[in-house]
Amino acid sequence: MWPFNTSAPAGYLPYFLLNASVLAFLHSIVCYISLKYSLKLFAGPRSPPPNATLAHVYAVKNVYSSAIRAYAAYDITNRPLYDLATLTLAGVLWLFLTEIVVYRTIRWRDAAFSLVDSGVGLWWMVHMRGWYLRGE
Repeated sequence: MWPFNTSAPAGYLPYFLLNASVLAFLHSIVCYISLKYSLKLFAGPRSPPPNATLAHVYAVKNVYSSAIRAYAAYDITNRPLYDLATLTLAGVLWLFLTEIVVYRTIRWRDAAFSLVDSGVGLWWMVHMRGWYLRGE
């Protein structure tokens, strides 16, 4: 199960977290390199005009989410890391749902991947909590 903690229970959740971590980190790089592509998601009826500050804040959020998920993937049996990784997924779900429903800055079709990814990940982490944290 390299590069993960070898004493952790078998399962695919660490791979999911590592994948989510890499994607978040890559998106943070895009947010710093290209304003056009980083904020393309914000195309709803009340979307703000693209600006560098918005892209950089989004990038920073992705960097710390990426770091938390990577550490949780490495040591999936660590309760505080597991809880933080769960919160990052809940945060993404909250961010996109509020941007769609409340602020109307993102369209449903543009947020579909993020909603499914964070929703499935959050469900998976909540339901597998006992399996990965059973040693504590």
